[in-house]
Amino acid sequence: MIRVLISIATILLVFVSYYLFKKQSIFFVLIEPSEKNQAFLQFSGVVYAFLAALGLLVIFFNQRMLAFLFLIVVILASTIFSISFAKKISSTKQ
Repeated sequence: MIRVLISIATILLVFVSYYLFKKQSIFFVLIEPSEKNQAFLQFSGVVYAFLAALGLLVIFFNQRMLAFLFLIVVILASTIFSISFAKKISSTKQ
């Protein structure tokens, strides 16, 4: 069961990473299209791609503690991205 849930999380990370890295025009509707924002989105995409690769290792080793740590790291990375993105959105509207 843990493998299935981590697999779903890893697939979602791959899709999010792809959109952040390659389909940035979707996000530029919400934030100003600048090189700084583009670099932010690309860096976030790379982080999510790394986490997806890490997820594949977690699936392979199939240990609860490793899966738990993986989920904590994904949640922290997602929180940092969300807060940073929200700040960029609010600074654009001012």
